[in-house]
Amino acid sequence: MTEMILEHEAAARKASLHEEPLLVQQQWLFENFATTQAALDFLNAPFAQGPGEVSATARNDGTVGLFWFG
Repeated sequence: MTEMILEHEAAARKASLHEEPLLVQQQWLFENFATTQAALDFLNAPFAQGPGEVSATARNDGTVGLFWFG
C-alpha cells in the first residue's frame, strides 16, 4: 500500500512529482489521501488535472484513493 498523504502535504507532494520529469509519456498514477480535502488540494495544485484525468474512490473511513493522469 502506498503512503497516506495528509492535507498539509498534498500540494507539496504534487510539486515534488513535477520537479524532475518522471515520465516520458503520461500514464495513470495512484495516491492515497487521508481526507477528501487532501485529495482536492493535490488535484488543484499546479498543474491541475483536466476533465477525464482523475478517478477517485471515497472510502467509508474518510480516505480517498486517487488515480490521476500525470
